[in-house]
Amino acid sequence: MDRHPMVAVNELEMQDPTYWDDIRYNRKLHYQRSQGYQAGRPQEEIRPSPHVSEGAHIETILQDHHYPCHGFPLHQTEFIFSKQVDHTGAFSLVSAFFTLVCIFSYTIDIGTDIAVCYFLHLEGNSWWFGLTLAITVIPGLTVNAFSLRWYMHDQEERKSHSSNVQRPKMSKLDWTVRVFFHILLLGPVIRYIDLMIYGLRSRRERRQQQRRAREWNLTFRRTPEATIDDNVDYYQLVILEDRDTSLLSLFESFMESAPQLVLQIYILAKRGVVPNDLWTVGIQLASVASSLFELSWSLASYHRALRRSVEDKRNMTWVGTSIQFLWRYCTTAARVLSLALFASEYGYWMFPVCIGHWGIMTVWVMHQQTSFCDSETGEKRQCEEYLFNMVIGAVYLFCFLNVKDEPTRIKYLAYYIIVFIENLSMIVLWYVRTDPNVWYHLPALIGVFGSFALGIIFMQLYYRFCHPEANIPCSDRPANCC
Repeated sequence: MDRHPMVAVNELEMQDPTYWDDIRYNRKLHYQRSQGYQAGRPQEEIRPSPHVSEGAHIETILQDHHYPCHGFPLHQTEFIFSKQVDHTGAFSLVSAFFTLVCIFSYTIDIGTDIAVCYFLHLEGNSWWFGLTLAITVIPGLTVNAFSLRWYMHDQEERKSHSSNVQRPKMSKLDWTVRVFFHILLLGPVIRYIDLMIYGLRSRRERRQQQRRAREWNLTFRRTPEATIDDNVDYYQLVILEDRDTSLLSLFESFMESAPQLVLQIYILAKRGVVPNDLWTVGIQLASVASSLFELSWSLASYHRALRRSVEDKRNMTWVGTSIQFLWRYCTTAARVLSLALFASEYGYWMFPVCIGHWGIMTVWVMHQQTSFCDSETGEKRQCEEYLFNMVIGAVYLFCFLNVKDEPTRIKYLAYYIIVFIENLSMIVLWYVRTDPNVWYHLPALIGVFGSFALGIIFMQLYYRFCHPEANIPCSDRPANCC
């Protein structure tokens, strides 16, 4: 059966036409078409349902329904189903700007790390050069391998029609460009470019739908084939691509940016005397700044992408995303600074500290009885679940991620109390043992406490004023995970 166009039936006055669409699938129009509506037969007036509230936008969409015959009895008031589609997270110019920020952030992070490797090699520091290179290349290869495999999986689903969201077909040139970017360890960059393209096309489709809705034209007209584009829903592609790319960036951040942060601060602290060639120190500082930005931004953007992909969650605003970025930036900065400075004075004693923290966090996550690795049929996969819990325990070395949809106020309170005690112990032990004549002796101590306190303030601001579930009171029920 041919694919039919969208036909506007009725449009009420709307305060914001891009906010909500109340979409109703009406079998009556399909019946009228099968009975020869195009031949000029009169159509009875179609009135909006009395239970639809004012401000709703009603459209009728004809899809490829397969009925027993053309004379199948249908009634005008009979609906297949009704649902609402949220367009508050539609791709906007602000979304395009922040996508460009993600591209530049990831590229600069990788570029500065490679530059650090080069300058450390010129200095003759083989040990530091090897560690920096390993932390840069191994996570990059892992993340890009996952990204390329996901591309292949998406195309397999497209061929088998096993996915609910249709993706555009990729040509040989598309595959060549993607493979080239992944060889350069820039797989997430090409995905961000895809996200930008999908977003711009979804804006174009959205404007076309609004224009058709304003025409008030009840005549059946076939949409030109060029605008259908194989029935690709670019709005859904934006959501899926945003989620996948944010997840890859989050993997890369914890596997590469977080260890790189600790390593470069450790190297800077162990230098003691600033070398004559300030280029190396400058590039290391740039690597620290870019890694910290990438880690904090990936946490905030993944949180926003995750909420967009879940149907029963409200979308985060860009103001809320920015506040959460500042919260993550400050708390993570205090954490990595205390870890690196402690390691610069106590060396291998840092390993028992990290292993002990990892063990406590892993047991805590297991105690929550997560079900992240369960099959679609609900079958438990205990081995995979335990492995997942161990990975999350390692993530908790730097920051907190909620892995179960339940109230989080007590979780955040317990986690940040533990982290504060650890940061306090490590930075005080470093302060007592280090040389008082070092220029950053007192600023580092103040920086750890000040950054941590500022991060907690930003967290309170986010949950009090910027959380998607509206203003969450300080003494009411605990807030949900996202």
